[in-house]
Amino acid sequence: MRTVIKPVSDAQYKLHVTISAGAHDKLRQAQALMRHSVPSGDPAAIVERALDALLMQLRKVKFAETSRPRDGSGGTAGDPPMLHGKGRHIPANVKRAVAARDGERCAFVGRDGLRCGERGFLEYHHVKPYAKGGLATKENIELRCRAHNGYEADLVFGRR
Repeated sequence: MRTVIKPVSDAQYKLHVTISAGAHDKLRQAQALMRHSVPSGDPAAIVERALDALLMQLRKVKFAETSRPRDGSGGTAGDPPMLHGKGRHIPANVKRAVAARDGERCAFVGRDGLRCGERGFLEYHHVKPYAKGGLATKENIELRCRAHNGYEADLVFGRR
């Protein structure tokens, strides 16, 4: 059965999915454990809370998002701020700045002046490639979808 997502109003959507027996068991466990905060056991409320937790985890991994970000100084008072990563590593403060600046979407702009805007398969792209001395600074890193990151690598290094 296909997943169906239909708007029922400006603020609500109907979601029709088929889940496995294991997912059903997990939903029942969540309903039982959340009775204090969701007395009705409403699956929609539980799914929304689960999505909040999942997004928090994914944003932490992808964009180095945290409730208490460090300034990039390395944690020791008096040390100069880290301006770029060593090697290919992109520091968390750079990832956060780039994600915020690029709106968490591909920043590729085509010859026609239109921006890609893809939100899936995002990668960190060195404007000046790392192999050519490009540093992991917020000025030299942009978000690219996998297709545009590969396209720009082909422009610089030739076809794979």
